[in-house]
Amino acid sequence: MALATAMVLSGCASNTEAPGDEQKPQTNNGANSVAKPVTIKTVLKDANKDFEQTDIYKEIVKQTGVTFKIESYDPNKFKVQLAGGDLPDIIQVDSSNYKQMIEGNLILPLDELVKTHGKDLMTPTFQPGLDFSRKFWSNGSEKLYFIPSGHVGPSGYGMEQSIGWTIRWDYYKELGYPEIKSEDDMLNVLEQMVKKHPKTTDGKPVYGVTTWNDWGLWGLTMPMAIPYGYLNLSTWSVIPNVSGELIDNYTNPDSPLWKTAGFLYKAKQKGILDPDVFTNKVSDFETKITNGQILFSPMGSGDANTHLAKEGPDKGFMAIPLNFGYVWQGASNPTGWDGRAYAISKNSKNPERAMDLINFLNSEKGSRLMASGIEGVHWEVVNGKPQLKQETLELYTQGGDAWSKIGISGSNNQQGLSKFAPTADGGIVGLFNTPEFFQSRLNPLQKDYVSHYKVTYPAEIFKKYVEEGKLKDQSSFNNAWLSAIAQPDDDMKRLNAQLDDILIKGIPKVVLNANNDGDFAAKKQELIDTLKKAGSDKSFAWWQQAWSDAKTAVGN
Repeated sequence: MALATAMVLSGCASNTEAPGDEQKPQTNNGANSVAKPVTIKTVLKDANKDFEQTDIYKEIVKQTGVTFKIESYDPNKFKVQLAGGDLPDIIQVDSSNYKQMIEGNLILPLDELVKTHGKDLMTPTFQPGLDFSRKFWSNGSEKLYFIPSGHVGPSGYGMEQSIGWTIRWDYYKELGYPEIKSEDDMLNVLEQMVKKHPKTTDGKPVYGVTTWNDWGLWGLTMPMAIPYGYLNLSTWSVIPNVSGELIDNYTNPDSPLWKTAGFLYKAKQKGILDPDVFTNKVSDFETKITNGQILFSPMGSGDANTHLAKEGPDKGFMAIPLNFGYVWQGASNPTGWDGRAYAISKNSKNPERAMDLINFLNSEKGSRLMASGIEGVHWEVVNGKPQLKQETLELYTQGGDAWSKIGISGSNNQQGLSKFAPTADGGIVGLFNTPEFFQSRLNPLQKDYVSHYKVTYPAEIFKKYVEEGKLKDQSSFNNAWLSAIAQPDDDMKRLNAQLDDILIKGIPKVVLNANNDGDFAAKKQELIDTLKKAGSDKSFAWWQQAWSDAKTAVGN
C-alpha cells in the first residue's frame, strides 16, 4: 500500500453474467431505449488503461453501450494535442488547460446536452458545481463547458485516518499513551521511542523524523499544516487555513513551512533526525518506514504494517488523535476534484453518447458500480438494505489478481459522487465505507487501538474528538474557493519557481547548520530576508488578491 495520496487499487474485474444473458445497452435517459454501441476516445486524469480489462469497466460498457478507450493524461503530450487540435471525445485534464481549450474553440458547450442526455447531473447535488462551472470555467461566456466530477457530495471518515500524525502504536503503548498537545510533545514521544529502540531488529539505526523532497515543498509544509488547519493550494508560496485566511507560507515566521523547519531542527538537536532528510525521495521514505527506521509520518505508513505484523499482532503504525488542532476531514466539495471535470471535444462524432457516458459515471448507479461493484454479483439488497456479498468480502481479504480483476475502485476515483453520498436504496455509494464493514475488517493492531480509545473502528476516535470539541475539522472551508482562484501568468510562475528554488536549497542549511536556537532564528531570518529581496512580497500580494477575488465571487 503506497502513501495516502498515492493509494490506488489496481484495475480489475470478472464478468459473472451467465453466457447468453447479455443485455442490450441502454441510454441513461430512456429506461427501455436501445442505444447503438459506439466507441469513443478519452483522456482521463490519473486513469489506468488496465481498467479496460476489468469487470467494472465491462459493466459500464454494457450499461451505456459506450466503449471508451482510455489514455492517461500526460501534460506534455496534451500540449501537443492542444496545439494540433487533435483532442479525443472526452477530455479530463488539469484546470490550467481550460482557458486555452475554450479560446481555441476546441470543446463543446454542454448546456443542451445536459438537458437531453444528463438527467443524473440535473440534481441538487450537482447543481452548485454546474453553476460554478458556468461562472468560473467558461472564460466569461457563462456557458457550461466542464462537468464537475470526482467525489462530489459529503465527505466522511474512512476506516482509518490516514492523513495525520502517524507513529508506532506499540511503542506509544509502551510509553503509556502520553498526551500530545503540541509538536514539542510529539518530539518528546519520538525521542523516548528512539531511546528505547535505537536499532531495528536487523541492526539498522532508528530515527524519529524524516521527510522527502520529490513532491516539491510538500514535505517541508504539510507535516505541520495538517494539525494546524491549513490546506494546500496550487502554489506553496501561500497557504490558506480552514477559515479561508491566506498567509505567506515563505516569509511568515509562524507559517506551516517554518513550523516544519523548526520541527526538523528540534529533531536534529535531539539526535532523532534522519541524516538523509533532505535527499530522500518518497520511495526512500517508504523503504525506511517499512524497515522500521522511521517512527513518524504525516500521512500514512505505506506497507509498514503488513511487514511489522510478522513481528507481533499489535506492532505497527496508527494515526494518533491529538488533543489540539484540526483533523483532515469535512471540507465541502461542490466542484469535485481538480482535474476530474469532463469536457467533450468539438471533434467528437458522438457527443450525445459521450454525454451518456459522463452522465452514467456521475450517476448514483454508476458511482455505486465503480465504488462497490456489480449489483447481484458483488453486492445485493438484503432486508431493504444494500450490503456486500460474502464472496466479495472473501475476495477483498485474499487480494491478488482475483481481486484486481474485479476493478472495484480501479477507475482511480472516476466516479462522480463521493463514496459517502447517500443513495436512494438507503445506503451510500461506497459499501466498503460503512461502520459495519470497518468493524468486520479489524486486524489485531486495529482492535488494540479501538479497545484503548473505546470506539468501534479507528477513525471513529477522530470523529468523536470533533464532536466533543477537542479537535476541529475542515467544515468551514469551501473547496470551491480553490477551484475559482486565478492561475498565475508566466512571470508569476517564474517568480514562484525562483522562490521555491531558494527555499529548497536554503531550508537544509538553516536546519542542519544551526547550532542552537539563537543560531536557528538568525539563519531563518536571513533566509526570509533573501526571499523578500527575491520578490516574495510581490508573489504574496498577487496571490492574496487572487484569493480574495475567488472568495468574493464564490461566497461561503
